[in-house]
Amino acid sequence: MVFAIVAYLVPIRQASPEVPNVLAATAIFYSILIGFYIASAMTNLSRLKTLVATETGALIAIYHIVKLSLPERIKQVREAIDRYIIKRFDYEISDYTEPTTEEFYAIFDCLKGAKGKSDGEAAAINYVAESMYYVAQARRETSIVGAKIVNGVSSTLLYILSGIIIVSLFVLRTPGFESSLVAVFLSTAAVLMLLILHDVDGNRFGEEQYAIDTYQDVLRAIGKEEYYSSHILKGFRYQPKTRHYRTGTSDHVVLKS
Repeated sequence: MVFAIVAYLVPIRQASPEVPNVLAATAIFYSILIGFYIASAMTNLSRLKTLVATETGALIAIYHIVKLSLPERIKQVREAIDRYIIKRFDYEISDYTEPTTEEFYAIFDCLKGAKGKSDGEAAAINYVAESMYYVAQARRETSIVGAKIVNGVSSTLLYILSGIIIVSLFVLRTPGFESSLVAVFLSTAAVLMLLILHDVDGNRFGEEQYAIDTYQDVLRAIGKEEYYSSHILKGFRYQPKTRHYRTGTSDHVVLKS
């Protein structure tokens, strides 16, 4: 819509013969750069999804193992996992590992002094201990692959290149309606590519499934109400699929119904 208004308001002028060459060179450079950044960000995002699946799957497994082998500790473990996930939602998926370290290890602190009364229970305790190692490793990697690839300099360069492309497209317009239409569509495409890169690099691309719903699976598995932090709901980033859920922050959780 914005570019359509620009096409209507900006008068058509005779372009310099050098403009097509500038547009061609800029477009090539822009496509190479943004393609590289999107590919790199998608690789990190794919790995991030795997790490989240590893963590949440291990939490569900730990809960069920404790439930079967150490039922006297199950309430403590349930509450510890619940507190951990609620605290996790105070932060973005790329930033939560460090601030939730205490809550994470509190899950395993619930099992201090536990001794297996049989070989099966001893094996279960050993599995939980091994899970602490592997999940902690996954959390450490999450903080690395979740970091943004595009920094301030890279963003500035991409904005400059996209600006040159947009200006050149409008400068090269001819009096025909088709020419203005092509300029509008290509300019919109250039901006949309930047928005896609922003979403992928910021781990927002498909976050409903891997960064929100996956953790609700854990809460449901341990018998707790779903939880959605207030900043996610206020930002219209997510709409809960159930009428009964918890919201707020880790310091103040309320039940909605």
